[in-house]
Amino acid sequence: MKSKYFLFVTVVFLFVALPAAVHAQAKKAAVIPSPLVYGKYGCTASSYSGGFVQYTSKGSFVIEKSGRYTYYGFKQPSTGKFTVDKKGNLLFKGGYFDGGEAEKIDRPNKFFLTFPANPDHRWTCSLVK
Repeated sequence: MKSKYFLFVTVVFLFVALPAAVHAQAKKAAVIPSPLVYGKYGCTASSYSGGFVQYTSKGSFVIEKSGRYTYYGFKQPSTGKFTVDKKGNLLFKGGYFDGGEAEKIDRPNKFFLTFPANPDHRWTCSLVK
């Protein structure tokens, strides 16, 4: 009788209690985005050619607490504004990134950047300082 009870408790734990706990923890982690870190983000583009991945620097941008950003990829910097949505993504208005979005990914202080002036590519941007 004890082994049937033990088996029942084990099955309930493995198929009901444990998945519910894992789901609750994952949901909690997904809801709380990490805080935005203001500063300089360096960007790269990657391309696959001949069996190798090539990385090309695409300049950098600085985001400020004032809601302004500056892109340093040209001789003359390009400036605009940004907002942060509830997921922690950056939404750009004005400047070179106008209409673009820097989507927060699973690594701290890292984004996938897409914007209308560069419609066929996605850049990876990471905090550098």
